[in-house]
Amino acid sequence: MANEKSKAEQYRDERKARIAEAAKKNAKNMEKKNTAKKAASKVISIVLAAAIALGAVGIVFNYYGTFERMIKIGGVGEEQKVSAAEYEYYYMQTYSQFLSLISQYSSMGVDYGFDTSLRPSEQTTTTKDADGNEISWEDYLRNMTIDNIKVQKAYYNEAIKAGYGELTDAEEEAIEAQLDQIREQAQSTTTSTGTEKPRYSLNAFLRMNYGSFMNSSFLKKILKAETIVSKYYTDKIADLESSYDQAEVDKKYNSDKSAYDVVDFRVYQFTTTTLTADEGESSDALKKRQAEADAKVKKDAQDFAAAAKDEASFLAKAKELNKDTKDYDADKSTKMTSQLKADVQSSLSEDVAKWLFDSKTAVGSVKMFESSDQKTFNVVLLTAAGHQEDTVSVRHILFANKDAEGNALTEEEIAQKKKDAEAALKEWEKGDKTSESFGEIAAEKTEDTGSQSTGGLYENVLPGQMVPEFDAWIFDPARAEGDTAIVETEYGYHVMYFVSKDGKYYDATIRSELASAEFEETATELLESGTYDVGFGPRRLEYAENKMVDKIMMLLSQSAA
Repeated sequence: MANEKSKAEQYRDERKARIAEAAKKNAKNMEKKNTAKKAASKVISIVLAAAIALGAVGIVFNYYGTFERMIKIGGVGEEQKVSAAEYEYYYMQTYSQFLSLISQYSSMGVDYGFDTSLRPSEQTTTTKDADGNEISWEDYLRNMTIDNIKVQKAYYNEAIKAGYGELTDAEEEAIEAQLDQIREQAQSTTTSTGTEKPRYSLNAFLRMNYGSFMNSSFLKKILKAETIVSKYYTDKIADLESSYDQAEVDKKYNSDKSAYDVVDFRVYQFTTTTLTADEGESSDALKKRQAEADAKVKKDAQDFAAAAKDEASFLAKAKELNKDTKDYDADKSTKMTSQLKADVQSSLSEDVAKWLFDSKTAVGSVKMFESSDQKTFNVVLLTAAGHQEDTVSVRHILFANKDAEGNALTEEEIAQKKKDAEAALKEWEKGDKTSESFGEIAAEKTEDTGSQSTGGLYENVLPGQMVPEFDAWIFDPARAEGDTAIVETEYGYHVMYFVSKDGKYYDATIRSELASAEFEETATELLESGTYDVGFGPRRLEYAENKMVDKIMMLLSQSAA
């Protein structure tokens, strides 16, 4: 019962369940936040766009949309006009991001309340706006689109005024690389599900996926504007982060150390199994047998906690319980390194987090924690109390050894992945060999969706956050800025680029928090000042929006076929 799964699998299952529960709570409140207060996060999200993830099938439109690229349906402030083509583009972006969010919640067992098979105007449920008022999903998506356009246009104008009108050669090349990647997608004859599809010209593909009035030159113009906004935001945040006195940062840290400190601990998890009735067994008999089985699991956990007097006996007990498990590694399976309080709370429980970060809990202390549903029992041993760790920033390009469904590739396919990794590294070495050029290759080639939009970048990484081989390379004491290598892990081949050693976790984190808060405050003031008020012609907006919804529903229906 308790040990049918590996401890690592049990831990991940429990963590997923708790994250899902937290997601359900968050989903109920997320529309209540003030939209203007999200300005910073919206600017962060305005980065170079990848191909829209709504599928790559559809019809070829004969109408090229020259008129719609010129006709204005609205404006932001006095200088920034919005065309029908732009509105379609941002509506598609908003809808695509919205579907991605729904998918994430669905994977955690959370129903977001939106039926993707219906048009927004046909939804039978409603949602909340920024002020908590009930609105239709149609109005919600429209408001989100207009809000995103407002942020983009406002900050593009601010960036131009600040002298950000031109792109570097590397940035121009990055945009061209994106167009080349989209061109390759247009020419590909195989979908992600293995079905055949026709080839398309670049502009036909863009009209299918970015709006009926889109073409390569117009998309290039939009990508340039988004790059300028992203660069402006990045520079503003960097300037703010470096502007704070160390005393100010230290004061914030000392006011709540537990929010920034990390702990090391071991955890061994016992999980009950839901029994099924034997042939002819009554419900009362099943309940009794279930209660006895559950009590046995709890007793096993209590016995483990009693026997684990220290780290050595904790590991010995774990090995004893898994003596028949092939290749069981007690040290690896139970070890948790550099864990933040918030992470412990989401993955285990609030009670575990409070205990681990309580100054009264001595190193070597052991305690058993029972989940609220009495189905899971975690025996926890504190091995290192609250402390700080040095962090690093790193870029990587992943060539995965599994397909999109998580199935292992063949030996031949994995060998090819290794060659692809070596080729990517050689491609970078032939260029100017900078972090930026590495990021451009990562954005084009990496199979790590979590870092594709940032050019493979992970910042402020703590020891133990990455898989062992990855972790060992980035935290090698001899590691220096600009180091590269190919590292193999359970996920595949990683082309590595070491960006920097970032110092103590609290310092970088607090500086980032202060900078984001300050930028958000000024962003709110700017967007609410009246300088960038928005106005749209209702009929023209409805026309552009309906054309885009027609396209989205067609793409969704064909991708599901």
